[in-house]
This record gives sequence, C-alpha cells and structure tokens, in this order.
Amino acid sequence: MLRFEQAVVVSSSGLTCKPGLKTQKKRVFPINQRLSGLLRSIKPVGVSDDGKVFPSPDGKWIDVHNLSRRAWRTVLASLDGVKYRKLYQTRHTFITMALKNGVDVKDVATMVGNSPEIIYRPDCRAK
Repeated sequence: MLRFEQAVVVSSSGLTCKPGLKTQKKRVFPINQRLSGLLRSIKPVGVSDDGKVFPSPDGKWIDVHNLSRRAWRTVLASLDGVKYRKLYQTRHTFITMALKNGVDVKDVATMVGNSPEIIYRPDCRAK
C-alpha cells in the first residue's frame, strides 16, 4: 500500500510541502507486488521514510509544469500513435479503467479522493 499524507503546493517561496491532502488528511492506495517490487528496487540506499520518493535531479520537489513540458511530452512523442494529453488525464484513465474492470465505484472514489457522485457527475466525464 502507498500512503498519501502530504501535498506539494506552490507558495510565495516556491514549491512547499504541506501536511494533508486537498480532500482529506491521508489516503491509502493499494498496489500489487509488481509495483511494490519496482519501488523497492529504485529506493536509494540510506533514504529515510520522510525523504522524497521521486526528487528532482537536484534533490528538490519536482515541478509538475516542468515535468509536463519536458519529460512527459518526450515520452508521449516516443510512443507510436499516442496523441498528446495532459499528465493529469492519467488520473481519469485510471478511474475509467478501474470501473471497466469491475472495481466498485466506492472503492475507486476512496482511492482517488473523491465521492462516487463526483466520479459519475456528467461534467466530470471525458468528452
């Protein structure tokens, strides 16, 4: 399981970590053995439990806008037949695939920090 307990936000002093999430204090996200193994295999030696999971090359917080402009565009461009989409759209893809694979909407909502009503709200669906 992964625990989400903090959020990186833009503040007057730059990117800053704040306790809690947008809609709740913490969230637990189930992962399978394959992902758990991958995360363990890339964990740096000597990192503490409160260290950054994916730091920037200089050890700071990752700027999502910079990541989107540079790495995300490069990755998508290298995939044959995959059109550009915003990084945030992967969240919607996850929700859609989970529902199509029979995961109960209440469980999906808990995983992504929403309610079933928000997930099924017409203006929140992909067009």
